[in-house]
Amino acid sequence: MDGGLGALALVKEAKQELETALELNPLALEGSAYTSLGALYYQVPGWPIGFGDEDKAGWHLQRALAINPEGIDSLYFWGDYLHEQGRDDEARQALENALLAPPREGRELADSGRRGEIRQLLAELE
Repeated sequence: MDGGLGALALVKEAKQELETALELNPLALEGSAYTSLGALYYQVPGWPIGFGDEDKAGWHLQRALAINPEGIDSLYFWGDYLHEQGRDDEARQALENALLAPPREGRELADSGRRGEIRQLLAELE
């Protein structure tokens, strides 16, 4: 599939899989399904094209933070969401906290990449 509507079909499938994961075990991987679903909700277009929903995004991302308040991913996506909402001071705080997140064993490469994304977004907020 090539972007556009093909990509939308894939994110709809991802949404269904994440919802299933939450039904099975919402605390798995420190609530990362909430983080991923929240990110989809604010990054996917809304109706009539997609299922994007800013309120649902915020709810899912806050739930992820309640489960994993010091997680690099939960803090990064919360900060990115806040930036998208024009709440840059709050976004900056979340992103600075994300840089302080403890390393995850076996996820060093992912953490390094995420820290790069965090620094890039912080630079945009300057």
